[in-house]
Amino acid sequence: MPDASSHPAAPPPGDPLHAAVPARALATRGEFQAAVCATLGHAASAGVRELWWVANDWTPWPLEDAAVLDGLTAWARRPGVRLHWLSHEFEALRRAAPRLVRWRQTFAHIIDCRQPDDLPSVDMPVLLVADRRLVVRVLDTERMRGWVSHERADIQRAHEQIDAISQRASAAFAAVTLGL
Repeated sequence: MPDASSHPAAPPPGDPLHAAVPARALATRGEFQAAVCATLGHAASAGVRELWWVANDWTPWPLEDAAVLDGLTAWARRPGVRLHWLSHEFEALRRAAPRLVRWRQTFAHIIDCRQPDDLPSVDMPVLLVADRRLVVRVLDTERMRGWVSHERADIQRAHEQIDAISQRASAAFAAVTLGL
């Protein structure tokens, strides 16, 4: 993960990502899904370079939504982008999200999927981070309650958590599975 000192203290005024995904509390699954859709739908036009997805249960994430996949495709076609994906449960995702799996195969060259080696599943956070500009954090996974923040301290904490998990994680979720 890049050094925090190499990033500006705050995004420029009028950041299109902030306008598309305002900071707010998330009280329902629908609000969480709307925040994910808005973030991924505007990632390309807002010039997002890196996305981090962290979770174990991908069911609440609207990753099979056609608009989300269109937004991800537009983003993935930009030069220099990268998706970092951390989870214990990629196999469940493989079965539940065939369109996303096809998207993952197409854009495997920009995606790094990793599975934590020694982190208990219950300790895995639920995060969506866009560069150092936005974090969506879920605190209550049963009701999908959490928040969207543009605050540097919140984003830095999310990056520190991701970095700690990534240091003890192995490659996972191969783009193509070969059988004999």
